[in-house]
Amino acid sequence: MVNPSLRWHQPQSLKSYPYAPDLDVIPKSPGIYVFYRKHGASFQVFYVGKTLNLRKRLKGQLNNLKLMNGIMSAANGERLLAYGEVALKTGQKADPAIRAAEKLLIRHFVDDGHELLNIQGVKIRLQTLCNERPADLKKLLPVRTQIEA
Repeated sequence: MVNPSLRWHQPQSLKSYPYAPDLDVIPKSPGIYVFYRKHGASFQVFYVGKTLNLRKRLKGQLNNLKLMNGIMSAANGERLLAYGEVALKTGQKADPAIRAAEKLLIRHFVDDGHELLNIQGVKIRLQTLCNERPADLKKLLPVRTQIEA
């Protein structure tokens, strides 16, 4: 079991299209990145990615037209980029740690109802199970759960 840890940096605002975060401050180390928007107290996640070199991968993602158009055409709100470096434990390898971290974050955001653009800029389709349950089953069964369809 990998059980990855991430050290997140302050998110960068993506002010106007074409988006241009300050790549010089983004480390070249392995990690995870998230494109999202914030509107008031709510947020919408667009994309979760993994890489062995954050700066290089993010530079490439800025040229991903499907992803950038998906972010641009979303509802109102500030567009942001968050990124975190993987914190490796003794003997741990970066690739399995970032794969596990990406999978866990995607699962978290899908469970939370976000429609991610993670497959070549195409929204991940969700399938939802809703449960009407008696009080005795409230701790056992969730009100709602989702998976990728």
